[in-house]
Amino acid sequence: MWPVTLDSERMVVRELADSDAPAVHKWAGDRDTVRWVPLGPLDHPGTAQYVAQLITQAQRVPRLGYTLAIERRSDHALLGTVSIEIDSFEHKRAELGYILRRDAWGQGYATEAAGLIRDFAFSQLGVYRLWAVCDPDNPASSAVLRKIGMRLEGVMRGDLLVGGERRDSLLHAMVVTDAGDPDPYL
Repeated sequence: MWPVTLDSERMVVRELADSDAPAVHKWAGDRDTVRWVPLGPLDHPGTAQYVAQLITQAQRVPRLGYTLAIERRSDHALLGTVSIEIDSFEHKRAELGYILRRDAWGQGYATEAAGLIRDFAFSQLGVYRLWAVCDPDNPASSAVLRKIGMRLEGVMRGDLLVGGERRDSLLHAMVVTDAGDPDPYL
């Protein structure tokens, strides 16, 4: 199932290309953007290597990772990436992730891209359970996950090592049958 392209009115979510490295560096090299994730900030060669690794990962069989570029349709600007990482074929479980450059925050792009890849995971990959984590100090990311139908399941204490510091993660998840159902725990 390669290459993958997902479309909406405002964006095209597509496979990464080596030529995307300079645009990826706009967020991968930005300390403020990557403060929530165990990545970077990366220098230009590190960003190029990171993009090359993601492209190589996309060509593996079976394909476990789908890290896709979020491209704004109006000007073809690369705004960030959205991803699905299959962590269990047997249990049909995958992790969703996303990161956007700072000037794209607060405009609904993360929610739109996350919704596209959620639908892809359920309809094309046969995923049953989709989960994601975010930092407790990043309420905007938690809001994105809730907007696409995920439910807060709990706190994973000391889950990630970010910038040399152990950070908790908020665990959000949904199963394919949750679509449109209100969270019974709210």
